Amino acid sequence: MTRVLIIEDEEFLCDNVATILEFEGFTPLKATDGQQGIALARRHLPDLILCDIMMPGMDGYEVLQILRSEPATSTIPFIFLTAKTGREPMRQGMALGADDYLTKPFAPEDLIAAVRARLERQRRFEEEARATMEAVQLGISLALPAELQAPINNVLGTAGRLIDRAAELSPEDIEAASLTILDASRLLYREIENYLLFAQLEILRFDPARVIVLRKNTLAAPGVLVESVAREQAAQHGREADLTLQTQDAPVHVTQDNFRKIVEELVDNALKFSPAGAPVSVRATVEGSDYVLLVEDQGEGIPPEIIERLRDPPGFRAKIAALRERPGLGLVVVQHLVEAHGGHLTIESAPGAGTRVRVTLPLALADKT
Repeated sequence: MTRVLIIEDEEFLCDNVATILEFEGFTPLKATDGQQGIALARRHLPDLILCDIMMPGMDGYEVLQILRSEPATSTIPFIFLTAKTGREPMRQGMALGADDYLTKPFAPEDLIAAVRARLERQRRFEEEARATMEAVQLGISLALPAELQAPINNVLGTAGRLIDRAAELSPEDIEAASLTILDASRLLYREIENYLLFAQLEILRFDPARVIVLRKNTLAAPGVLVESVAREQAAQHGREADLTLQTQDAPVHVTQDNFRKIVEELVDNALKFSPAGAPVSVRATVEGSDYVLLVEDQGEGIPPEIIERLRDPPGFRAKIAALRERPGLGLVVVQHLVEAHGGHLTIESAPGAGTRVRVTLPLALADKT
């Protein structure tokens, strides 16, 4: 039973569309205003929504924006029914996540063709998402055990020594062993967090409606966050003196948690894979309509094969291979986060010659131009 929700304030047209759909084997649901349409969409989760734009009270754009912002309804195919013509109404609707337009008046065969095309596209999308999820699960099951083995062995080994030698250990020895366990536990937590985030982001690529909603987030003071995270990372590595910072604030389209993760991974890699005493530069500035994060080090560099795996279009098998090599995992996660927010990641590096990572994200101010 394929349910199609019709949101149309002209009752005659609403009934007519419902009759056409019913004749073709679909189950129509009817709403004569935006509020009623949203309520029916939430209750029945239809397979597709047909919605008028010009309606009293709540127009079609508002209906679409609300439904796209809710996880349960965010991926339902959405087709506008409109008497409006021209590029501006279409551009506005597509920016909010509409899948198609039908201009009134339309022929029954055009209506059915549009409905079937969108349903078929949704079916393929769901199949691809399922296949990707299975591949993600398989890839993680192969890569994760090796990544977790070292910190787990460190925790178990140190804890075992504490138990076996508890009577002869000094307070200083106990403190040192406890710090070892704490550091290994933090590493273990971070590895698991990164793998789970990788899986979520890989699936997100097949969910354009959620991507649209994600890209509307705004971080007002990214420079403040860059400074805070970079200093935290430098302190953890005992390299505060090696860090140089230059930051600027401007509203950028990114969530706070995701931007924190981007900065954290890039600065951690720069510190981890460069020697103590070597400078690590972190800059966050505005360039045109972009916010640019630049992290540079003078460390061991990244092997060319890892950079190649991260280049567009990155295949899934290449990503899984990169996960098994350091600093592959952090870079794959950063790449996913940057692309999810409509940005770009570039890496310049060579073994023994240091690394320069550049992230660009769209400024929120660009929406006003």
